[in-house]
Amino acid sequence: MWIVGFSTTFIGLIIGGGLAAIVNQTTRSIATIFALCAGLLLGLLSLEIAPEAIHLGGWLVFGVGFFGGVLLFVITHKWLHRYPIIRKDAQKTQWIRSGILLAVIILLHNLPMGVVLGASHHTTLNLSLLQALALHTIPEGMILFTPLLLARVRVTVIFLLAIIVSIPVGIGAYIGNEMGQQFDMLLGLLISVTVGTIYMITIKEILPEAVKRSSNLSSLFIVCIGFGVMWVYMFIV
Repeated sequence: MWIVGFSTTFIGLIIGGGLAAIVNQTTRSIATIFALCAGLLLGLLSLEIAPEAIHLGGWLVFGVGFFGGVLLFVITHKWLHRYPIIRKDAQKTQWIRSGILLAVIILLHNLPMGVVLGASHHTTLNLSLLQALALHTIPEGMILFTPLLLARVRVTVIFLLAIIVSIPVGIGAYIGNEMGQQFDMLLGLLISVTVGTIYMITIKEILPEAVKRSSNLSSLFIVCIGFGVMWVYMFIV
């Protein structure tokens, strides 16, 4: 199961990265790309990840985890600002920093996702979770790799990052398969932390980039389109 979880995540991320590259080539407006990613992220959080966390741990656990995710973002954000990646190019540094933050948070999010997948290995829910994992990693790949593509990071680095981000799913699936369907509250807490952190990345890193290069109204319109696309995507799958 750990090989299946790893492979499914990796393929989904690469497909998402490919779609991000296509969008990057066909859409010259950076503001449009970032606003679209913000809408996709908010849709993914609201329609899939947050409800999953609440289902596993309840509202109290979700609230505690969400607040913990906000604190994790603040600490990581300050650390990355303290050590600029490319001192001569502030814009490139901003894009790479956003990509690193997203990679770290998606990596942390993938561990509990893998545990849930492995724990349901012998249940009828397993196939549905595997399908959901495959399909929700595609927009994650788009969101993760868009800032890195804009920063012109090498394709080999992107492939390596996709492998690294996929590994926790395999590890989590192995752990979940060993321990069975237990510790739902802990899993809900971990997923809630990722919700809080991704939310902060969206409103503090991604959305401001769109607004800075466009207008509030235009950015809001594109965000709504992204959210709507994610809603239709989740409704279909």
